[in-house]
Amino acid sequence: MLQTTSLSESVEEYLEGIHRLSDDPSGVTTTALARRLNVTPASVTGMLRRLREMGLISYRRYRHIVLTAEGQHRAHDLIRRHRLAERLLTDILKVPLDEAHDEACRLEHVVSPQLEKRISDTLGSPEACPHGHPIDVEVQDLTLPLSEAPLNVPLSIARLDDESPDIVRYLDERHLLPGVEVVIRERRPAAETVVLESDGQPHTLGLNLAASIRVYPPRRRKK
Repeated sequence: MLQTTSLSESVEEYLEGIHRLSDDPSGVTTTALARRLNVTPASVTGMLRRLREMGLISYRRYRHIVLTAEGQHRAHDLIRRHRLAERLLTDILKVPLDEAHDEACRLEHVVSPQLEKRISDTLGSPEACPHGHPIDVEVQDLTLPLSEAPLNVPLSIARLDDESPDIVRYLDERHLLPGVEVVIRERRPAAETVVLESDGQPHTLGLNLAASIRVYPPRRRKK
Protein backbone atom coordinates (compact mmCIF):
# COMPACT_ATOMS: atom_id res chain seq x y z
CA MET A 1 0.00 0.00 0.00
CA LEU A 2 1.07 3.61 -0.56
CA GLN A 3 1.18 4.39 3.16
CA THR A 4 3.97 1.85 3.72
CA THR A 5 6.11 2.61 0.66
CA SER A 6 8.73 5.27 0.20
CA LEU A 7 8.42 7.86 -2.54
CA SER A 8 11.05 8.91 -5.03
CA GLU A 9 12.87 12.19 -4.51
CA SER A 10 11.21 13.74 -7.56
CA VAL A 11 7.73 12.83 -6.31
CA GLU A 12 8.51 14.30 -2.90
CA GLU A 13 9.79 17.51 -4.51
CA TYR A 14 6.51 17.91 -6.37
CA LEU A 15 4.41 17.26 -3.26
CA GLU A 16 6.41 19.84 -1.32
CA GLY A 17 6.17 22.33 -4.16
CA ILE A 18 2.40 21.94 -4.42
CA HIS A 19 2.01 22.34 -0.67
CA ARG A 20 4.17 25.47 -0.54
CA LEU A 21 2.16 27.04 -3.37
CA SER A 22 -1.21 26.12 -1.87
CA ASP A 23 -1.44 29.39 0.10
CA ASP A 24 -1.43 31.39 -3.12
CA PRO A 25 -4.92 32.91 -3.61
CA SER A 26 -4.71 32.15 -7.34
CA GLY A 27 -4.31 28.43 -6.60
CA VAL A 28 -1.66 25.95 -7.67
CA THR A 29 -1.20 25.96 -11.44
CA THR A 30 1.03 24.02 -13.80
CA THR A 31 2.89 27.20 -14.73
CA ALA A 32 3.51 28.21 -11.10
CA LEU A 33 4.72 24.72 -10.22
CA ALA A 34 7.07 24.61 -13.21
CA ARG A 35 8.52 27.97 -12.22
CA ARG A 36 9.02 26.92 -8.60
CA LEU A 37 10.69 23.61 -9.44
CA ASN A 38 12.63 25.05 -12.39
CA VAL A 39 11.32 22.46 -14.84
CA THR A 40 9.35 22.64 -18.09
CA PRO A 41 5.52 22.73 -18.10
CA ALA A 42 5.61 19.49 -20.12
CA SER A 43 7.57 17.77 -17.32
CA VAL A 44 5.05 19.02 -14.78
CA THR A 45 2.13 17.68 -16.80
CA GLY A 46 3.70 14.22 -16.98
CA MET A 47 4.42 14.12 -13.25
CA LEU A 48 0.92 15.35 -12.38
CA ARG A 49 -0.56 12.38 -14.21
CA ARG A 50 1.67 10.08 -12.19
CA LEU A 51 0.76 11.76 -8.89
CA ARG A 52 -2.92 11.47 -9.72
CA GLU A 53 -2.54 7.77 -10.48
CA MET A 54 -0.82 7.36 -7.11
CA GLY A 55 -3.74 9.02 -5.36
CA LEU A 56 -1.64 11.95 -4.13
CA ILE A 57 -3.35 14.81 -5.97
CA SER A 58 -6.65 15.80 -7.51
CA TYR A 59 -5.99 17.30 -10.91
CA ARG A 60 -7.74 18.01 -14.18
CA ARG A 61 -6.04 19.70 -17.09
CA TYR A 62 -6.27 23.52 -16.94
CA ARG A 63 -7.62 23.27 -13.39
CA HIS A 64 -5.95 23.91 -10.06
CA ILE A 65 -3.88 21.17 -8.43
CA VAL A 66 -4.97 19.98 -4.99
CA LEU A 67 -3.28 17.50 -2.67
CA THR A 68 -5.42 14.58 -1.51
CA ALA A 69 -5.45 13.68 2.20
CA GLU A 70 -2.64 11.18 1.58
CA GLY A 71 -0.70 13.68 -0.53
CA GLN A 72 -1.01 16.31 2.16
CA HIS A 73 0.13 13.83 4.81
CA ARG A 74 3.21 12.97 2.74
CA ALA A 75 3.97 16.64 2.12
CA HIS A 76 3.69 17.46 5.82
CA ASP A 77 6.11 14.65 6.69
CA LEU A 78 8.62 15.92 4.15
CA ILE A 79 8.38 19.53 5.30
CA ARG A 80 8.80 18.47 8.92
CA ARG A 81 12.00 16.58 8.01
CA HIS A 82 13.21 19.60 6.05
CA ARG A 83 12.71 21.99 8.96
CA LEU A 84 14.30 19.64 11.48
CA ALA A 85 17.25 19.22 9.11
CA GLU A 86 17.63 23.01 8.99
CA ARG A 87 17.75 23.14 12.78
CA LEU A 88 20.33 20.38 12.87
CA LEU A 89 22.46 22.17 10.30
CA THR A 90 22.35 25.57 11.98
CA ASP A 91 22.25 24.59 15.66
CA ILE A 92 24.63 21.64 15.73
CA LEU A 93 26.74 21.85 12.58
CA LYS A 94 26.85 25.68 12.55
CA VAL A 95 25.98 25.93 8.87
CA PRO A 96 25.26 29.60 7.94
CA LEU A 97 21.56 30.35 7.82
CA ASP A 98 21.64 31.40 4.16
CA GLU A 99 22.98 27.93 3.23
CA ALA A 100 20.66 25.88 5.44
CA HIS A 101 17.64 25.72 3.14
CA ASP A 102 19.47 24.28 0.13
CA GLU A 103 21.41 21.79 2.27
CA ALA A 104 18.20 20.67 4.00
CA CYS A 105 16.59 20.13 0.58
CA ARG A 106 19.16 17.41 -0.03
CA LEU A 107 18.92 15.87 3.44
CA GLU A 108 15.13 15.73 3.73
CA HIS A 109 14.87 12.84 1.26
CA VAL A 110 17.18 10.49 3.15
CA VAL A 111 16.08 11.00 6.75
CA SER A 112 14.23 7.94 8.07
CA PRO A 113 11.45 8.21 10.68
CA GLN A 114 13.83 6.78 13.28
CA LEU A 115 16.53 9.32 12.48
CA GLU A 116 13.95 12.10 12.40
CA LYS A 117 12.95 11.26 15.99
CA ARG A 118 16.60 11.19 17.10
CA ILE A 119 17.19 14.60 15.53
CA SER A 120 14.10 16.04 17.21
CA ASP A 121 15.05 14.57 20.61
CA THR A 122 18.64 15.81 20.29
CA LEU A 123 17.45 19.31 19.48
CA GLY A 124 14.95 19.31 22.35
CA SER A 125 11.83 19.04 20.18
CA PRO A 126 12.09 22.52 18.61
CA GLU A 127 8.90 24.34 17.68
CA ALA A 128 10.25 26.16 14.63
CA CYS A 129 12.97 26.00 12.00
CA PRO A 130 15.65 28.73 11.99
CA HIS A 131 13.62 30.69 9.44
CA GLY A 132 10.70 30.67 11.90
CA HIS A 133 8.41 28.17 10.18
CA PRO A 134 6.66 25.81 12.64
CA ILE A 135 7.97 22.24 12.71
CA ASP A 136 4.35 21.12 13.07
CA VAL A 137 2.98 22.22 9.70
CA GLU A 138 -0.62 22.22 10.90
CA VAL A 139 -0.10 24.85 13.63
CA GLN A 140 -2.54 27.76 13.27
CA ASP A 141 -0.92 30.82 11.70
CA LEU A 142 -1.42 33.89 13.91
CA THR A 143 1.00 36.14 12.06
CA LEU A 144 0.62 38.95 9.54
CA PRO A 145 2.94 40.43 6.91
CA LEU A 146 5.30 43.14 8.13
CA SER A 147 4.06 45.27 5.23
CA GLU A 148 0.57 45.33 6.78
CA ALA A 149 1.48 45.63 10.47
CA PRO A 150 0.52 48.73 12.49
CA LEU A 151 2.92 51.64 12.97
CA ASN A 152 4.78 52.52 16.17
CA VAL A 153 4.02 49.37 18.15
CA PRO A 154 6.49 46.61 19.12
CA LEU A 155 6.34 43.61 16.80
CA SER A 156 8.27 40.36 16.92
CA ILE A 157 9.53 38.78 13.69
CA ALA A 158 7.93 35.34 13.44
CA ARG A 159 9.33 33.91 10.21
CA LEU A 160 10.91 34.56 6.83
CA ASP A 161 8.71 33.30 3.99
CA ASP A 162 11.44 33.91 1.41
CA GLU A 163 14.30 31.51 2.21
CA SER A 164 16.43 32.29 -0.84
CA PRO A 165 20.11 32.69 0.12
CA ASP A 166 20.45 36.32 -1.00
CA ILE A 167 17.39 37.45 0.94
CA VAL A 168 18.31 35.52 4.10
CA ARG A 169 21.88 36.85 3.94
CA TYR A 170 20.60 40.40 3.52
CA LEU A 171 18.30 40.13 6.55
CA ASP A 172 20.88 38.26 8.62
CA GLU A 173 23.42 41.05 8.07
CA ARG A 174 20.86 43.53 9.42
CA HIS A 175 19.86 41.26 12.33
CA LEU A 176 16.27 41.05 11.11
CA LEU A 177 15.61 37.42 11.95
CA PRO A 178 12.92 35.47 13.83
CA GLY A 179 12.67 36.53 17.46
CA VAL A 180 13.95 40.06 16.85
CA GLU A 181 11.72 42.95 17.94
CA VAL A 182 10.99 45.70 15.40
CA VAL A 183 8.83 48.82 15.18
CA ILE A 184 7.52 50.21 11.90
CA ARG A 185 8.08 53.96 11.91
CA GLU A 186 6.89 54.93 8.45
CA ARG A 187 5.31 53.66 5.24
CA ARG A 188 6.24 55.33 1.97
CA PRO A 189 3.73 54.15 -0.67
CA ALA A 190 5.22 56.27 -3.46
CA ALA A 191 8.66 54.74 -2.89
CA GLU A 192 7.14 51.30 -2.10
CA THR A 193 9.18 51.04 1.08
CA VAL A 194 8.70 50.79 4.84
CA VAL A 195 11.03 52.25 7.45
CA LEU A 196 11.44 50.20 10.58
CA GLU A 197 13.59 50.33 13.68
CA SER A 198 15.33 47.47 15.45
CA ASP A 199 17.61 47.85 18.46
CA GLY A 200 17.80 51.56 17.77
CA GLN A 201 18.88 51.09 14.17
CA PRO A 202 16.73 52.25 11.21
CA HIS A 203 16.18 49.97 8.21
CA THR A 204 14.40 50.68 4.93
CA LEU A 205 12.87 47.66 3.20
CA GLY A 206 11.01 47.32 -0.08
CA LEU A 207 7.33 46.44 0.24
CA ASN A 208 7.80 43.08 -1.48
CA LEU A 209 10.49 42.09 1.01
CA ALA A 210 8.44 43.41 3.94
CA ALA A 211 5.48 41.34 2.72
CA SER A 212 7.59 38.18 2.93
CA ILE A 213 8.46 38.80 6.60
CA ARG A 214 5.77 37.61 9.00
CA VAL A 215 5.37 39.17 12.45
CA TYR A 216 3.26 38.51 15.52
CA PRO A 217 0.47 41.07 15.98
CA PRO A 218 0.84 43.32 19.06
CA ARG A 219 -1.77 41.45 21.10
CA ARG A 220 -0.58 37.99 20.15
CA ARG A 221 3.18 38.30 20.24
CA LYS A 222 5.03 35.12 21.05
CA LYS A 223 6.45 35.18 24.57
